[in-house]
Amino acid sequence: MKLKTLFRNACIAASGAVVASPSFAAVDITGVETAINDAGTSGETVGKAVILVVASLVVVGLIIGLVRKI
Repeated sequence: MKLKTLFRNACIAASGAVVASPSFAAVDITGVETAINDAGTSGETVGKAVILVVASLVVVGLIIGLVRKI
């Protein structure tokens, strides 16, 4: 076999051994899940505020346009 192929196979075997090791299986991700959920809630709140501001600007623009026509 070529050296490149041997190196590739060794890397695949090493990564498989690392992934299969129990130390990586016991990673606690509850903190990450909580942070993602909090960020999602915050993003929804900001999104609603942005929509409200844009809608308000559209209404104000329409009112200004109507007043100018009079």
